[in-house]
Amino acid sequence: MPKLQRPRYIRCVKSMNSMTRLKSTDMNAEYLKGFLLTALGVLVLSFDALLIRLVDVESFSLLFWRGLLMSLMVALWCRYRHPGRPLFYRDGASIRSALLYALSSIFFVTAINYTSVANVLVIISAQPLFAALTARLFIGEKSSPITWAAIIICMFGIGWVMKDSWSAPSLTGDLLALCCALSLSAKFVNDRAVKHRDMTPALITGGLFIALASLFNASPFALSGSDWAWMLLLCVIIIPTAFILITLGPTRITAAEVGMLMLLETVFGPLLVWLFLSEAPTSAALQGGGLVIGTLLLHGYIKWRH
Repeated sequence: MPKLQRPRYIRCVKSMNSMTRLKSTDMNAEYLKGFLLTALGVLVLSFDALLIRLVDVESFSLLFWRGLLMSLMVALWCRYRHPGRPLFYRDGASIRSALLYALSSIFFVTAINYTSVANVLVIISAQPLFAALTARLFIGEKSSPITWAAIIICMFGIGWVMKDSWSAPSLTGDLLALCCALSLSAKFVNDRAVKHRDMTPALITGGLFIALASLFNASPFALSGSDWAWMLLLCVIIIPTAFILITLGPTRITAAEVGMLMLLETVFGPLLVWLFLSEAPTSAALQGGGLVIGTLLLHGYIKWRH
């Protein structure tokens, strides 16, 4: 009797092993998808600071169009992607995500006009640490040792890139950038806490919050000439595309890893300003940028393998 049952037992074991391998493969594919979506979103977002500088208008007027047009574009995307789903949600997670996104956008645009792009981006680059700590405290998500090591290495790289940028910082702009980093990391953690949901519709509400908050101090039609072209490029293409991709990230990778990938903006942002506004990067920028990009690629590869 035992000899007759053995083939059936072996078949069951083989079937279980096949299912385990299939599940592992699916998890690897989901992680890689989340990594690539987030990285692509951050690369698109790297044009943000450059375009803000190119639009010659005060902060609140830009914020009004930024919020309104982004809300419209994300609504069209959500209607196309999920025709039967509502565009607005009134649960706590959606409201928090919208508010935190709105705050981070307001702080970012205002900070750019008070201090240098380099100062803003280097301060925001600290938000992976805030994301990892916040995720550990509020949702109990533990980041792996390799993620912490990658964050620390990236922070050294960012520090090296920006080592000459702190000679005369503006305190107001720096504090606004710090508030941006805190609110952005909190948004990633909030979205990660409900990773079974697509939080993209919260961007619609967030965009409306931005438009309403800036309307009373804005002069929306004060733009002229090429300012309209830069503003439309920023608000209709760059911002919606970037944040749709970045919002999909926390459904597949941790909040700390999303925050760490945001460091790519700190490297590419100054390079784009150099290309379009002739602010040449130093050798330290090239060296530190290479360290950050290499670390991110190695971290993503190791995590994908394991």
